[in-house]
Amino acid sequence: MHKAFIFFGLLVLCMPALSQQPKNVIFILADDLGWNDTSIYQPNKFYETPNIDALAQKGMTFTHAFSNSPLCSPTRASILTGQTPARHNILNPNINNTAVRLTALEQSAGPSDQPATTPLTATRLDTSLPTLAKVLKTKNYQTAHFGKWHLGASPYSALEHGFDIDIPHFSGPSPTGGYLAPWSFAPNLEPDIPLEHIDMRLAKEAKQWIAETHANGPFFVNFWPFSVHAPFSAKADYVTYFREKRSPFNSQRSATYAAMIKHFDDAIGILYSALVNAGIEKDTIIVFTSDNGGNMYDVLGEIHPTSNFPLRGGKATQYSGGNRVPTFIIWPGLTQKNTISETPIQTVDFYPTLLRGLNIDLPNEHLIDGTDIRPILTGDTIDMRPIITYYPTMPRIPDWLPPSATIMYDGWKLIKTFFYGEGEPHRHALYNMVDDIDETVNLANAATDKRDELDSLLTSYLMLSGAALPLQNPDYQQGAFNFDSIGNSASKYRLPEDRVSSKLTLNINASRRQASAGDKITLSWELLNTEGKSQVDYQQFMGPDISVEATRDRLSFIAPVVSTSQFISFAFIAQDSVKTIRKQIAVQILPVNSPPTIRILNNSLSATAGSSVSIEYKLSDTNKDLLSLQAVSASLSLNEAVDVTQSTYGVSIPKSFSGKEASLKLTVSDGDTTDSETLIISVSQPKAESNTPDNSSTPDTSNGGSIFWSIPVLWIFLRARSYFGSKA
Repeated sequence: MHKAFIFFGLLVLCMPALSQQPKNVIFILADDLGWNDTSIYQPNKFYETPNIDALAQKGMTFTHAFSNSPLCSPTRASILTGQTPARHNILNPNINNTAVRLTALEQSAGPSDQPATTPLTATRLDTSLPTLAKVLKTKNYQTAHFGKWHLGASPYSALEHGFDIDIPHFSGPSPTGGYLAPWSFAPNLEPDIPLEHIDMRLAKEAKQWIAETHANGPFFVNFWPFSVHAPFSAKADYVTYFREKRSPFNSQRSATYAAMIKHFDDAIGILYSALVNAGIEKDTIIVFTSDNGGNMYDVLGEIHPTSNFPLRGGKATQYSGGNRVPTFIIWPGLTQKNTISETPIQTVDFYPTLLRGLNIDLPNEHLIDGTDIRPILTGDTIDMRPIITYYPTMPRIPDWLPPSATIMYDGWKLIKTFFYGEGEPHRHALYNMVDDIDETVNLANAATDKRDELDSLLTSYLMLSGAALPLQNPDYQQGAFNFDSIGNSASKYRLPEDRVSSKLTLNINASRRQASAGDKITLSWELLNTEGKSQVDYQQFMGPDISVEATRDRLSFIAPVVSTSQFISFAFIAQDSVKTIRKQIAVQILPVNSPPTIRILNNSLSATAGSSVSIEYKLSDTNKDLLSLQAVSASLSLNEAVDVTQSTYGVSIPKSFSGKEASLKLTVSDGDTTDSETLIISVSQPKAESNTPDNSSTPDTSNGGSIFWSIPVLWIFLRARSYFGSKA
């Protein structure tokens, strides 16, 4: 009895090693890549990201993914710690400060023209924190960091935070001198070709490292390229290509920035080829996200680098353009291909999700703000929780705010600006994010119960986290601050056309901002305060092509049928003899549900009683819904769920089955509609048994049958038998 118990224990110990769950992790973090800078949500008519788009289709894309800061360093620290900036203390990217400060500090006083003080950020990521890489190292992971770090130079570099290698081991915010070789910031890297792009070179370095190390155990790769952060540079042929493609009506029209995105996309293609060449795509989790929203405040010639439209604002703002970021996860065995989730997630979720998903305990006494989101990956739900952005700083960019914090909860968003209220202690802005995606209607004074509810949640979190807070400034001179200046950018961030003084005004209205297929939408416009000859031109630049009926000051169109939520956007250019105005307007088109489809790929199926067959199938759903698949066969007494992350399903024919054929029905469902295919399996009876073993009855195990672990079990049995025999 004792021997049998020990043998069973050996068998159980063997089983985790046979698990088909992936063990490697690649974390791709873009720098300043905006929510609308790829085509993972809807086709982009200017930028080109074929590698990123194809990669996203291999997993689940999140339409509502948020960084916990609208700037880079705080978000990077949140990825590595699972904590918001309020808790890990890096509040802004002031990392190159010569003062080494590991905690944020409150300031008791400030300039006389500011109602609130601004806390001082930590200037290094504390090496006592159990970063993601450090925890994985304790489980024998090989770890590597490629690209931007910006959390502190040695002794606070990636090498001190759990990474075996750090290339190019540079602590700055951007590639000093530009992206193209030679690289002054990376003296240890010699370019392979003239004008080699740093991110493509980093992808090659990562590819080589994966090829050399993947056979030695699991790995964790941080691929954090410099793209698409300033300085703005790219190869001339790429810039020329996009210069010929741009349109004055597209809100995204910088040829240089488009070329930078193309370089970044090229690097992603190189990186993924490392997994394909090593044959480990199905053994590797990939997370793709951005550290903050797109840069819409620097000026490149006569345009900002990019636009996050229809979101408001961008990098370094508290509006959604600052922290709603392109995100997808590929998790073999969990995520279905080409699916979308609208469940909100945030940067701090990656830490607990990855560790728990890899069966690694979370560190003791390390408070984590994130949630394990693996249930979302498989179609389940998680408890609703607030998403918090703590950004108590004051850069005078477009749409800037004084020191603020943001909380999103249950479809609502509250921005609290500390001690900058007029007639009340704090300034509040409350938005219904379901109806007001561009955050234009402040409901703080209309929905006071919701405002107070969110304010209470935010205040409680900041207190519990021990955040260094803005304080009321005792040195403030009443009336010294110009409240009308909030949101107005410094002159260096204003476009040339915005610097022209004029009263010219363009008002655009839509009959509805959200529509279903078949609805009629009318856009109207009015040009006021013109000087001399004036005109208004318009053009669609986003969304599926539509037919337009137009008059002098209005146009109308019928909302088309779409499978996923899409924005149809028009740009308007108004001019008179003095000034030019550009404005955009977007209408969200809601998707129409279409049934999923299933197609059986086998031409014919036959089996012998006592054996099994492998059914190959292909599922598709234009809505990108999560699907379920059910197999039902009365003749085989079968009714079971099928793993839709696979492409084959193994069916066993009982040895006692005496019929000539078996019918089996596969039904795919998206939760609302279904599609089915029925197939017939021809069944023959086995030949009479002889003394020669008949292998024809060996079960097909393409869908995870027992043959995969029968050999190790036999080995354990023989070793146990030998062991206990020797002890007898």
